[in-house]
Amino acid sequence: TTTAALERFTVNFTIMNLPYTSDLENPDSAKFRATQRVMNTLLDSLLKESRIGPDFQGCVTTAFRYG
Repeated sequence: TTTAALERFTVNFTIMNLPYTSDLENPDSAKFRATQRVMNTLLDSLLKESRIGPDFQGCVTTAFRYG
């Protein structure tokens, strides 16, 4: 058997009902960590149910920005 190569990709999107605060700039803040946990859970669920699901290894939220 062969092992598939892992490939990283970036997804950018706008969350309309999440007010941006400066806490979201700081990866060490409680607000960032809580929002990161929620986003990772939701994105993991969504992508695991998609066409890439069988190969999907998980996501990591790296940043939030005002937009």
